[in-house]
Amino acid sequence: MAKTRPNILLLVADTQRAANLHCYGHPAETSPTWDAIAAQGVLCEQNISPGIWSLPGYASMFTGVHVATHRGDADYEYVARGLPMLAEVLSAAGYQTCGLMPNTWGSSVVGLDGGFEVYEDGVTTAGEPPLAREEIGNDQARIEAVGNWLDTRDDGRPFFLFTIFGDPHATYHPPEHHMREFLPEDVTDEELRVVLDEQDVIAMHAEDLKFDERQWQILFALNDACVRTCDDKFAAVLQHLRDRELFEDTVVILTSDHGDVMGDRPPWWGHLAEICDSLIHVPLIVRYPRLFEPGTRISGITQTHDIFATCCEIAGATVPMPARDQSHSLIAAARGEGLRRFALAEAYKPVQVMERILRRYPNFDVRRYNYSLKAWRSTTEKYVWRSDGRDEYYRVDEDPWNRSNLIESHERRARALQEMMLEFLLGLDRNEFGDLQSAWPGKAARPEIAAKLQALGLYRRVLDWPDWAPR
Repeated sequence: MAKTRPNILLLVADTQRAANLHCYGHPAETSPTWDAIAAQGVLCEQNISPGIWSLPGYASMFTGVHVATHRGDADYEYVARGLPMLAEVLSAAGYQTCGLMPNTWGSSVVGLDGGFEVYEDGVTTAGEPPLAREEIGNDQARIEAVGNWLDTRDDGRPFFLFTIFGDPHATYHPPEHHMREFLPEDVTDEELRVVLDEQDVIAMHAEDLKFDERQWQILFALNDACVRTCDDKFAAVLQHLRDRELFEDTVVILTSDHGDVMGDRPPWWGHLAEICDSLIHVPLIVRYPRLFEPGTRISGITQTHDIFATCCEIAGATVPMPARDQSHSLIAAARGEGLRRFALAEAYKPVQVMERILRRYPNFDVRRYNYSLKAWRSTTEKYVWRSDGRDEYYRVDEDPWNRSNLIESHERRARALQEMMLEFLLGLDRNEFGDLQSAWPGKAARPEIAAKLQALGLYRRVLDWPDWAPR
């Protein structure tokens, strides 16, 4: 039975907006690999990430649930224990599972290593990973490791293989040949050097750095070059499948955990403290011609955590609760069945941003970021609930960058969408744990800053520390 089921390869481009890919309408030729896989498979045109940065993005992929349920976000940087993980479900269904995770926020530290028979994240090792722990952050070593693992795996079982590449994530330092491919022809070495040297997301959040129009143009070009660089790495991984005659027997899933603000709105750069479409509209493409008609495009709403139910169906596994209620199969969606009417995206209070800013700018008034966000989005409109009361309403079919807030002229419609969203939220399993920042070295909240935030009422200290959380 195992040999009749396809393998599954999940590749993630960290911080990849849909808008930067050629197959999603970007005029620049940034994505030949994405484009080719889309032409041979199904492209989800209106795919929405349930979160706005890596931890909630990966947590939703691996658990099949919304952020309100797994609760990993910028205030509580761990994932609720007890949720079935995708690798656990696939492993129980007979799949050999391998995860190569160089990103802190998708690692065992936050609780996302469950079910991987072979696993390496630089902290926790399971099985016999095909690369050394110190090599996990080296993209070329990880690409080679994919080939090595494919050569030594148990070929009597189908496999689930997962890894990511972070080139589209700030800061942008692409290789010279791709950089020159996308930069404006008239850019000077001095202009380029200034932008390369002054990339500083935290300084921009703290309003200590501003780019002019020309600098943004250069930064956009650098980002395009990074997207193209990541595309090369996707191509190299896929070549390993082709070299071993595994490509046609493998479901290939390409996606992203979240996008980036990229100059559209305050805080202008990064992926915390906003929930505009440049952050949550992310690519999702699946290739497997035996299930998906080549060139199919799903024009309705999908969400990234629909990967969970899709993989379960491919593996012949039952989708466990609570993912069964929150993740929808893309196989049905490709037939026009079971489509979502609305997507939910969430961003809880960005304690992480406030703490990072206060490290460098101790007198900055971080109250301006003391809010949480929820977006309720269809293919045509979007309502944003803000905990500070400054709600938003957009016609995304006319304003894809969410630049014209129409809340004053559409107050009645916004209220109706708010009620619809609240009804949906009330139907979800929801978790709340207080505030708990990562124990990962260099990323944990500094005790004196956490104490300052707590004194100001901006940090809710966990009184009963979970037994499983690192101390």
